[in-house]
Amino acid sequence: MIDMNLIPEWALNIHPLVVHFPIALLVVAAGLNLLTFFIPKKWWDEGKNTILYGLGAVAAIAAYYTGQSAADTVFLPSQAQSVLNNHADWAFWTVWYFGLYAAARIALHWYKIMDKFSLRILAFVIALPGVFLLFQTGDHGAKLVFGYGAGTGQLLEQQSSANASATTDSLLQSNSTFTVNDNGNWSWEIGPNGVSTLLSKFQWLEGAPQDLQPSVVKSGDNYLIQLTPESSPNFFTVRNVLLNMQVDYYLDLSNFDGEVELVNHVQDAQNYDFVTLSSEGTITQGRVIGGETNIFGEESYSASGILFVRTVVNGTHFRAYINKEMAVHGHGDAPETGKVGLRLNGSGTVIIDSISLTQLN
Repeated sequence: MIDMNLIPEWALNIHPLVVHFPIALLVVAAGLNLLTFFIPKKWWDEGKNTILYGLGAVAAIAAYYTGQSAADTVFLPSQAQSVLNNHADWAFWTVWYFGLYAAARIALHWYKIMDKFSLRILAFVIALPGVFLLFQTGDHGAKLVFGYGAGTGQLLEQQSSANASATTDSLLQSNSTFTVNDNGNWSWEIGPNGVSTLLSKFQWLEGAPQDLQPSVVKSGDNYLIQLTPESSPNFFTVRNVLLNMQVDYYLDLSNFDGEVELVNHVQDAQNYDFVTLSSEGTITQGRVIGGETNIFGEESYSASGILFVRTVVNGTHFRAYINKEMAVHGHGDAPETGKVGLRLNGSGTVIIDSISLTQLN
């Protein structure tokens, strides 16, 4: 995978400015390429077409990297995560397609065979799938801007309304604080019965519930569940399996010494994906396969008190946010369906305010 960190953190977000250049250059290149077959060569020729395709490919590369940088600076709602990933994937293939296409055209000129009519026809036909890739990239980008970002936000409002109308808090009706929606999304807001909810909704892969000494504490009008591990590690997950997901955690790790793994796509205790927060101030993202750890990304963070941590897994894209700021963004093979949970390895106290899961398309 291409390195995504070519744009320095201090650089301004120029993606909205850059993105128009590849669209204009490549669309004009394809249009003039077609026109070349009907006008005299002295007015416009294949050499000029190749220059436009080359400039368009360079502009596409610039737009791609500025887009990767821009994506890491915004905090998006769950409905936009799939659109963002699709936009990035279409852009990736657009860059490669037109990069190779422009290089091939330059080679044909180098060997002085570009003037053959059959090759000119073939070259134009080969450019058309690239225009389709460009359209898909731009279409998904427009949805991000006008649906979820700087535009009207109408898509977000419509989807939020649709989700609200399709939701029933079936478990809430039985006085449980663990609520499940019709679409499979769930949330756990800690209540007075937090310990019984922990025992009934989660299963243990390592350690045991009693090793956590779980108890419910109150902070003002808010209930919290306090976990104090006696032994390490302690690994527990929900029971249902999912694929693409966003999980939001509100946690306080101020009095914990060790590592808290926010795990997802768990197959068993030896195979799972994770985002690890360490008491040393590092956040690590990766995958455990057969007990062997593979790191997708690692960064440092500085935050205390109740943390809002969001983990997002959608296809080959893995993101983690702390207090609504991108903390780590890694890439890996798409995971299999699996479970969500926590793995505690250390001593001290972990406090959970709430956990919620949203499935992504």
